[in-house]
Amino acid sequence: MMFVNSRILEKYFQWMYRPLCLYALNITESYEDSEDIVQQIFVELLEKAIAGSLEVGDMKGYLYTVVRNRAVKYAKKNQEKVSVESAMYLTDEKALSISVEEEALVWDWIDALPTERRNIFLMAKQQGMKYREIAIQLNISIKTVEGQMGKALKTLRDKAIKIYLFFFG
Repeated sequence: MMFVNSRILEKYFQWMYRPLCLYALNITESYEDSEDIVQQIFVELLEKAIAGSLEVGDMKGYLYTVVRNRAVKYAKKNQEKVSVESAMYLTDEKALSISVEEEALVWDWIDALPTERRNIFLMAKQQGMKYREIAIQLNISIKTVEGQMGKALKTLRDKAIKIYLFFFG
């Protein structure tokens, strides 16, 4: 167990805020709500850290677990459409094929994509938009959408293969 003070917590906030928001977004499907959830968690943790009662073993894993639980609770409470991934969290955590850390890594990869490519990828995969709808909304050609999606998928696939080969190759 590690004693967490406000200075350590601030570093985790700077390092993990955006990936945690993207992770919560996967469940809540609302970036504003995801930001609210992550910010509220950090406020609560800061209060505990100031009081001297915050001890955590694996801070990164702890943050992802707390964000996941809070986001799922929010989604259930507000009766919003819950994604397939969050539905699996609600029923049986053992049904997940990847760990919280591995999913966070994938979100980090998505976040590292160039802005336009990331936006197109999220519009297609997360919002379920058709390429034509994306092209109209962004005022670009369907071919551009197809090209950006192909590049995004290739990048993510290549990174996943490198990780797989590193551990199992």
